Amino acid sequence: MGLKKYKGNAKYNRSIGQNILTTSKVYNYKNGYFGVKGQSADPYVRNIFSENPLKTANDFYDRIAIGGEEEIIQTSKGTLRKTKMHDGTLVIMRNFSTSDGTPVVEINIKKSTHYSDIKEQKIHFCPNEYLQRRLF
Repeated sequence: MGLKKYKGNAKYNRSIGQNILTTSKVYNYKNGYFGVKGQSADPYVRNIFSENPLKTANDFYDRIAIGGEEEIIQTSKGTLRKTKMHDGTLVIMRNFSTSDGTPVVEINIKKSTHYSDIKEQKIHFCPNEYLQRRLF
């Protein structure tokens, strides 16, 4: 019988609550949300700005989903990476959003039993020029 392999070579299956502290040291985290509120009226939609949005999205996903059980799915819209955490949280990464083309990480806590204070959210990783357009 083989041992299960967890994302990031973690030795055990982790919950989203265990990953918030290490992720929040690198990414802006406040009141249960990462990044800043997006253009949508819904606070659920967030933005993190970066010189290299895909690289940043992958780094964020790898940090927040460490210790989960990852499944990689090929779809007609590209590769989808889905990680189920020990507590039931789903963390999903898509290389591009169908709405604006940016990389997206979704955190779904509907079935979570240990999500700390994190809120459900969809984070778009946007190029820095998006931020400049928002400011002017």
